[in-house]
Amino acid sequence: MWTGKRATQWCIMLITLVLVTCSSKGETEKKQAEPNAAWWYTIEFKSTSTIVHGFDLRNIDENWKLAAALDITLLKGRIPEDDIQHFENSTLSFSLISDVDGDGLPEELFVGVYETNESEKGRFVAITRKGQVLEHFKERGNSGFSALLQADGEIRWYKCMECGEFESIRWSDGSFILE
Repeated sequence: MWTGKRATQWCIMLITLVLVTCSSKGETEKKQAEPNAAWWYTIEFKSTSTIVHGFDLRNIDENWKLAAALDITLLKGRIPEDDIQHFENSTLSFSLISDVDGDGLPEELFVGVYETNESEKGRFVAITRKGQVLEHFKERGNSGFSALLQADGEIRWYKCMECGEFESIRWSDGSFILE
């Protein structure tokens, strides 16, 4: 029979063991109930400059206060190296050169994020040639990941890495269009 101080110590140890076990089980269940989202859906980028990819951002959009062109350095330290390698080995890129309008002169396209004078945020793709911004398309909301892919005679603007959703950038009736 256990009595006195020794019984009290054993009871405290038993209660502590039960509490630790229950606490660990609860954390495990919580972690399993919350699936991991892919980094390209959750990452956000800060608009940090008035110069973007060598352009005064007012040449892209007069209402923008700050912007940033996306590049691989913005991923370093924020996502695992394996994921950076996966992106670099994919067919997606943050910028590309292509003759979108078919005139024999290549355009450079690049993606980025912006913040307006009214503090609205979003992402964009810009089309430039020889130091001039020819066109840009923007999407208000998330200032997250986007990338470009040249395929099937068009440029595709993706907002994810492994999905089939994209918008096409083409030349039609004398202007660049996004559809």
